[in-house]
Amino acid sequence: MLQIFTLILAVYLIARGIIWLVQRYHDARGCGSSFKNLLREGKLDASVYADAVWSEVERFGKRRLRSKIAKRQRKLIRKVKNELRASYLSACTPSLYQYIIIFLISSVLGLLLETVYTLVVFGVLESRVGLIWGPFSPLYGCGAVLLTALLWEARDWPAWKIFCISAAIGGVLEQFTGWSMEHLAHAQSWTYLGLPDHISQWVAWRFLAMWGLVGLVWCRAILPELLYRIGEPTTARQAAVVTFLAAFIALDAGMTVACFLRAGARADGIPPANPIDVYLDTRYGDSFMKDKFGNMRIGQDLPPASR
Repeated sequence: MLQIFTLILAVYLIARGIIWLVQRYHDARGCGSSFKNLLREGKLDASVYADAVWSEVERFGKRRLRSKIAKRQRKLIRKVKNELRASYLSACTPSLYQYIIIFLISSVLGLLLETVYTLVVFGVLESRVGLIWGPFSPLYGCGAVLLTALLWEARDWPAWKIFCISAAIGGVLEQFTGWSMEHLAHAQSWTYLGLPDHISQWVAWRFLAMWGLVGLVWCRAILPELLYRIGEPTTARQAAVVTFLAAFIALDAGMTVACFLRAGARADGIPPANPIDVYLDTRYGDSFMKDKFGNMRIGQDLPPASR
């Protein structure tokens, strides 16, 4: 789990680096939607083109002028953008809209990276989804949302405080998730019992330290830029799409919990007690659960982790 969170951070950082390079190019050429919005809103004026070098280029059979903004004007553009970003973040409180998008992105990205990770490291290609329907692994989405909710107001605190809070969040998340899976559905997805520094079956000191580093990077390097990029919905269509996805995820999560509870009951030999149980046994039986959740063990223990 923690390894995948680390990969998620790496992907976010790579994406941020690519965005930074694109922005620098747009600032140098006087193009891009953000640059045009600054001109349209009056935060920049025509003087930004002072001392610009103009050249004629041909694209798709059409000729047009392209500018190369002077160095001092590029500094002005970046200053205005940084001031707008700082102003937004200083007044920003993460909204439900932003939380939903962070959850969705992290859930899908976590699933993709976990699948690739297990294929490359272990040579195993198996289903790593966490919900019955759709390409989602909600554990990573919940982790990203928790880190956002609990660390946003602490982003300017000393690094050691953020580290300790992040380690505690990671430990609680792993303990709660592992304990819930074990006691509600008799399912296991990971275990640290074979490690000399394990605290419980699902928590170990080495991983608490890594959770601290993950939270620090998320809080300082990724979260501010991510919230700024997501912003707030500017059209009714954006709000409607995100609302629909949130409702779908809630239904998906409820159905998944029901399937796991029934799978645990089947493992205990409890017969179906109502039509819903019969439907779950028929449509989402043991063979389905085994194929769908290939990394989990229902009704049996995982072998201890190696040192």
